[in-house]
Amino acid sequence: MLIKIIATFVLLHLNNISFACSFNCGGTYTKNSEYGLKTTSHSGYKKHAFYYMPKKDYSHKYIKDKSKARAGKSYQRFELRDGDCFYKKGGAWNDCKMNRERFEFSSKPRQKPKGNQCYGYSIKLDKSFKSVSPTNTDLGQVHQTGGPKGTAGGLKSFPPLIQIGAKNNDLYFGWHKLTGNVNNVIDTRIEYKLAKINEMKDVWTDISFCLDFENKKMKAWVNGKKKVEINQSPINFTPEKIYFKYGIYRSFISRYKSIYGKMPTQIVFYDEIRRGTTIEDVDRNINPKLKPLD
Repeated sequence: MLIKIIATFVLLHLNNISFACSFNCGGTYTKNSEYGLKTTSHSGYKKHAFYYMPKKDYSHKYIKDKSKARAGKSYQRFELRDGDCFYKKGGAWNDCKMNRERFEFSSKPRQKPKGNQCYGYSIKLDKSFKSVSPTNTDLGQVHQTGGPKGTAGGLKSFPPLIQIGAKNNDLYFGWHKLTGNVNNVIDTRIEYKLAKINEMKDVWTDISFCLDFENKKMKAWVNGKKKVEINQSPINFTPEKIYFKYGIYRSFISRYKSIYGKMPTQIVFYDEIRRGTTIEDVDRNINPKLKPLD
């Protein structure tokens, strides 16, 4: 009888560990047409998901190697090649028809545009990374749902709030200042330099920023040093929610291809993807006590 009680206790304990890990451990998952990454509870996220089809084997890798991670035991590798355009099931969106290429995750949960919303991540560019200007390459975005819409380059557009992008030899914090009519918005992207592309190759760079909706301010840091301060509201139109996206996203690829032909392969590494309500929640340089994410 005692042996049976002990066995039952061990089994329940193991089941509890398994259950907790499935919701509080890193690692990839595939569910129907959705591919994504599970997250740890202290990241501020529940998951990061790719909702497009079809995923390529090389598009994303979850790598366990403590010696190469920014912190902890694992990191992520993204690769985007010429022709890597994807579509959403049901025909809601098709990058191939919209002059775009991407492999990027959308993060959940989404946030209300209230208070102070902060985001942080570590990024490392592969030694072979090449800017594809005049095509845009974005390496981190804050998008919105239920926000304004319009057109860009003659195509329908649902503009983001923030795009952190590579142009020539610079990484920019791009703020989309949206004005005009909510159904035909005027999108003015204002750019602030964050770092040099050449200095980000094969080296981890920590990016963090806060959108302060309450006090109408925006700030951005690189490796713990403030690089941007904008004393304006992030929004002129109030969306239902906002959310963070990361990976590799290229828009208006025809601009590059018309000059050079084929799009080059781009490889980017990510780690320590966080969100919170203060800069101390998301930046390891400012708050060294932050627990690593895996």
